[in-house]
Amino acid sequence: MFGFDIGTTRCKIATVDRSGKPTIIGNARGEHTTPSAVYRGTSGDILIGSDAREQGIVDPARFARNFKLDLGGTESLFADGPPFTPTDATAALISTLKQDAEKATGIQVTEAVATCPANFRDDAKQALLEAFERNGIAVLRLVPEPTAAGYAYALDRGGSTATCLIYDFGGGTFDVSVIKREGDQFTVLATEGVPTLGGNDLSACIEKRVLDEVAGAAGTRPTRSADGLFFLDLNQRIEAAKVSLGKQKEVPIVVGHAGRQVIVKITQDQFHAAIEPLVRQTLEATDRAVAGSGLTIDRVDRLVMVGGSSRLPYVQDRVADHTHLVPRADVDPEKAIAYGAALACVAEMASQGKTATVRGQVIPAPDLFVQDVTAHGVGCSVMDGSGPVKRLINAIIIPKNTPIPCQKTDHFYLEHEDQTQARIEILQGESEAARDDCLLIGELLLDNLPKETQRTERIEVRYTIDANGMVTATATDKVSGVSETVSVDYKKGIKPRRKPAAA
Repeated sequence: MFGFDIGTTRCKIATVDRSGKPTIIGNARGEHTTPSAVYRGTSGDILIGSDAREQGIVDPARFARNFKLDLGGTESLFADGPPFTPTDATAALISTLKQDAEKATGIQVTEAVATCPANFRDDAKQALLEAFERNGIAVLRLVPEPTAAGYAYALDRGGSTATCLIYDFGGGTFDVSVIKREGDQFTVLATEGVPTLGGNDLSACIEKRVLDEVAGAAGTRPTRSADGLFFLDLNQRIEAAKVSLGKQKEVPIVVGHAGRQVIVKITQDQFHAAIEPLVRQTLEATDRAVAGSGLTIDRVDRLVMVGGSSRLPYVQDRVADHTHLVPRADVDPEKAIAYGAALACVAEMASQGKTATVRGQVIPAPDLFVQDVTAHGVGCSVMDGSGPVKRLINAIIIPKNTPIPCQKTDHFYLEHEDQTQARIEILQGESEAARDDCLLIGELLLDNLPKETQRTERIEVRYTIDANGMVTATATDKVSGVSETVSVDYKKGIKPRRKPAAA
């Protein structure tokens, strides 16, 4: 019964004790969290976590962090040596976590529940699943992070009925979900987020101020390519400063560059002003999630804030003022996701007819049925001729926030009567968005189609989304019976379609 929380900046693994209560498993160094960091030596040896960070100070070119944000990509994290992708780094990280868990519990880790951001792209999900697979771990279910956090809090309240807002501000991503519990039914009503916003961006606000002052004092501005050691040291000082600024009116950051020691004083007001636009983005996403749930904020009973960035007093105060809700604090915000993953693992095992045991004692399954939703709408490319100019748009088949697993079907005309081929582009994006603003995640091709004698909606497109949010698509020509099915395979590469930036 293991739950993995693979965070952007830190990872945690949890299990349950004999009473069914979740607990964090410490790593080989006795730490409750393992930094999401990898160091690869010249001989190919791999260090993970704190060991990687310590070696990275000496040799920053061989050090990598924040690679979770690039899962699904194929670029190497290091300039020299064999390619080492974000998936490779994540697999190495999971390998170490697995070894630590097995040593601590004496139980072989072969099954687990893993978490991921609610707005994780599907190619990133598949890369994460592959990283577990390489380590011989079957992921029973991939649970969105705010759902896992809500799971941990919901169980704490027994069988009560309540609607909860889960505000998850982590190191690299922001998610927010509205979740309702009625008896043993645990339903995600809506989810939103900003997939590229996290604590790293708050740190960047301080970093910019420090670099500006260093450049003014030393006459030269540090760069990551030339001053890797400087930035590794600065990152640690910034993390400490963020915590201190929650209590102190002013914090000094002392750095050295180009033979000069520079003291940069950051005031609490300066920090708050710098991060306010970022916090505002989270509040806007929160409003969208509440609207998407079909509720108003006055019908939400509880506010749960999780993720390291949510611990900042300024963030807590802004969210509380905006929602008029008092944050719950009875479960550690940094442990809630891992706790929920471990509990979800016990529940998932029970749903598959498996028994969870600790030292021979059967662990009762949590009495919750979890119903999640899609984080993205999924449709296909069609020609829209309703306006003065024809354009390709995304015809949504499965809307965002649809309960999963699910299956939906729609029917379409061929564009021309003499068409003998139909290409179905599987798009992830908003309803009626331009095709080039959506993510192309797969294609189906129907060939050798008979020409039409009567114009009908002859092309049937059926999408299925499983409990992990992964897509399978089937296209069928109802005239000839020609059909093709594809489970979206992100290893073949996806094609993001984006408008060029304005000049």
